[in-house]
Amino acid sequence: MFTLNKNTQANESLSKFKLLSAYGGAGSILHTQYGSIIVSCIEEWGFLNRIDELHVEAITINEKDINRYVRNQAALPREGGIEFSNDDRFISLLKEKKKIDNLKYLVLIPDLDLNEKSNTVDFGSQNLTIASTYMPKVFSDSNYILKSYSSWHSEWIEKNKDDKYAKQFFPVKKKVELENGKFFFQQLKQDNLVLICPDGHISDFPWSKYLKWRIQNPHDLQREIELFSYENCCIAPKLSIRVANSNASGFDGKWLKCENKGCCGSKGTSLKGLFSIKVLCPGHKPWEASVSDANNNSFLYSGSTNSRRNEPPREKCSSTKAMKVALTTGNNLYFSRIMSSIYLPSALFKNQIDLDIEKLEREKKAAADAEDFALAIDLQNRIIELKALPNDVKEVDEAEQDLKYKFEEFSALNSKTDDEINIDIEHLKVKDTTVNLNDHIRGYFSKILRVDNMKMTSTQLDFSRVEPFDPDQGMIVQEIFRRRPEEVISYPAIENYGEGIFFSLNQELIDEYEIVYRKDLDEWILKLPSIRGSFSRKIIEKALNENWRLYMIHTLSHIIMRELEFRSGYPTASLQERLYVSNHESYKMAGFLIYTVEGSEGSMGGLIAQTTEKNLNSLIKSALTRATICQSDPLCWTSEGQGLFNLNFASCFSCGLVSETSCEERNLYLDRKLLVDQDFGFFKEVLDLK
Repeated sequence: MFTLNKNTQANESLSKFKLLSAYGGAGSILHTQYGSIIVSCIEEWGFLNRIDELHVEAITINEKDINRYVRNQAALPREGGIEFSNDDRFISLLKEKKKIDNLKYLVLIPDLDLNEKSNTVDFGSQNLTIASTYMPKVFSDSNYILKSYSSWHSEWIEKNKDDKYAKQFFPVKKKVELENGKFFFQQLKQDNLVLICPDGHISDFPWSKYLKWRIQNPHDLQREIELFSYENCCIAPKLSIRVANSNASGFDGKWLKCENKGCCGSKGTSLKGLFSIKVLCPGHKPWEASVSDANNNSFLYSGSTNSRRNEPPREKCSSTKAMKVALTTGNNLYFSRIMSSIYLPSALFKNQIDLDIEKLEREKKAAADAEDFALAIDLQNRIIELKALPNDVKEVDEAEQDLKYKFEEFSALNSKTDDEINIDIEHLKVKDTTVNLNDHIRGYFSKILRVDNMKMTSTQLDFSRVEPFDPDQGMIVQEIFRRRPEEVISYPAIENYGEGIFFSLNQELIDEYEIVYRKDLDEWILKLPSIRGSFSRKIIEKALNENWRLYMIHTLSHIIMRELEFRSGYPTASLQERLYVSNHESYKMAGFLIYTVEGSEGSMGGLIAQTTEKNLNSLIKSALTRATICQSDPLCWTSEGQGLFNLNFASCFSCGLVSETSCEERNLYLDRKLLVDQDFGFFKEVLDLK
């Protein structure tokens, strides 16, 4: 929910799932009915601010259990009923990945209702909304005169003396006076160009500086320029952009000039070649501007002084690449790095020492509350002894962090019994359905679980621009918070509930298969492409490291998803996969989870209905049978490489690919042959059955 506080015209309703997504989040540009806006950093998210205030309040009043106090107070109706994620495992990972060691609350984005008639937020929830500002902050009128938001704002106040705080200024407009003394309000048109930097910075396009540079350097479009160090074309620029050549398309046929007489830019310049200029980045971070200046009366209606400034917060940019000119509708403006977690009760992933410490902590608190201080001291001494035991935790890189995190999920689902897993059925409930497999198929799987209920928690780690984040490229990402990492105590998240089917393959059978078909698999590995450049390095390295195991398990996941489309009522776009594949000695995995999440109320039950004895065997057999046929065969079957970097083999859109949003690996690492080839396919004997 976006708001500019008391100006009810500025409120905009927005799905919380859009706020934490691949294209939405702090620093992203979103398009609303009022124009393009940039979402502020999480320090400007009202519900997180309220949690921070409650935390300080608990400390101030010397509350014994600060965490409980904050959660209880936040849940009250007067506080908006703010809820928290109880995924402690996820919080621990975020602390480690983002170095936010003092993170205490993973706060769910609240559902706020917007009154359709008054366009106001329900009473008591005004302070929980999420702030944003215009981006770009440049607007033009019907005469094509181009000015900044702050300039139009000042002009409005000057012409409307009775509107001291510009209460009627939003949506951005100007007052046009007629000769007969009458007047009307004209809504202004927002510019649609920005400059984006590979290090995540973004800037309004500096039209006046660009005009002066082009006048002084009419033929110098190839070199990198410090455009933001140039002065404006004149003291009070009055720029216009008009069509000069109707035969040319886009900006090539437009002309930029300053309407002020005597200005160096009065003759103007063509905008041809605008998208090819190379601008050095000034390090602008407009999403970090403070927009919550409650002491500034004008904030109540048209934004704070900080949000109106043409010069946003900045930092020194270390990028060696120039900024790119981009449209606000471009698909390279924002790449959010989202991470999701399947909820697991603590007992499923914590070691016994940690669990014993937690139990003793609870007993110590109970003893202290009962004023049995001798027992409390004894329990504290036992806690100290346990904490002093050797700790085998070691520093690992980010890739191994993610691998370890998935291994915890795989180990819990694969190794624990139903009773051990189902200790919190509100958030995770499973049923072992391996027994439903017939004798011919059972040997291929160590376990198949029906996941009746599962909670998936997601949050945003950071974001990049121009290109998706790649750690191997040494790219810099921008954080969604502006304070120091150690000062972050609350973080936003969303939760979804759904259902799924977990498949774990028989590791012993996979090892035997590797021995028996060593020659065929060695020949298959030779087909993998070599690393050709830095962009492809990480993707191809994964294929080389995980080799045929990744291809086999990933392809099996895809063909079962495609089969479920016919049987469960879900299109593949509604299904998602979570792969558990690793050759790492400490985290060996061979399995996958196919699931669907349909919001806070769960899903329709179409997936788990496929785990009955009749349906499950038919599902697997039919998926494998369908994988032997492709409309593009024999070209697909005999392919020596197709798709991105030629990383797919016998797999194309007709047989093995699914929706991009469903696949964890961008529809890479797929080959039907490893599953159903008559000579060395892993499941070839299943296909021989009648």
